[in-house]
Amino acid sequence: MSMQINKNELNILDASLFRSLFHWQMANTKRFRQVFTLVFVKSPESPEMKQILLEQMRTSDLLFSFPIGEPDIILMANTGEDEADVFIERLRRTESTRSYRVGVSVIEIRNGDAMFEDVLQVGKDSVNRALQLRGDTPYVKDRSFRKLERQCVRVSIIEDDPVVTMIIQKLVERISVKQLDLDIQVFRDGQYFIESNWYQSSHTHLVIMNDILPRKNGLEVLYTLRKLPNTQKYHVFMMTKRKSEAEMIYAYQYGVDEYITKPFNPKLFESQIKKVLRRIYHG
Repeated sequence: MSMQINKNELNILDASLFRSLFHWQMANTKRFRQVFTLVFVKSPESPEMKQILLEQMRTSDLLFSFPIGEPDIILMANTGEDEADVFIERLRRTESTRSYRVGVSVIEIRNGDAMFEDVLQVGKDSVNRALQLRGDTPYVKDRSFRKLERQCVRVSIIEDDPVVTMIIQKLVERISVKQLDLDIQVFRDGQYFIESNWYQSSHTHLVIMNDILPRKNGLEVLYTLRKLPNTQKYHVFMMTKRKSEAEMIYAYQYGVDEYITKPFNPKLFESQIKKVLRRIYHG
């Protein structure tokens, strides 16, 4: 009995808190591209439905309790609509649910520009549509907010050899990844890069640099980036003529993400860049 009380206290929240929690989750979606899902549940006949929902929810989900006549809303953080499908199947298998007319709508949110009022209205409309359908616990999926906004990824090429710089720049410029715009800047040495404010923006940032550079070398630049509080936004490609295993291990320990030995294969290098960019886009 005490475990059930604790679960109620932790997982059910007043409807007045939904707007604040929604905006907090949206901030994470916009900044970190964290997906979340809202499940709208409406049962005109059953005030006991809240307890049924609590029993079938995951411990990480939050239930916002709205007045009778309005849908309750479950927030599934860091979760796509597939997990909502599993939740709905659990509801359908629950004997007590079959005694009531329950409609469900599922909204997966990937777009960091989605507006609170729009999401709330779409959820209410779709759950009312679900109630018009036949079957046990009918539900509707609305995918209005899944389309990602375009992202800008900054790319810094730090290299003092103009020929190598040109080759890398041409390779990066011809890369095309859906929904990503690449903003490329070239730096002739590490000191010039660090003195600029280019790397201090909130953008996801690819840094492609040689290990040997005038003034500040590649490891010094890397050390500066890895000391920053938001260092996870930097994906660092270190290029070198050195082929020592010990030096590679040292570079990885310093925080290098990819270690490229010269002379490098342009097609392979291009594939490595694409792999990173696609991971950024798809999360």
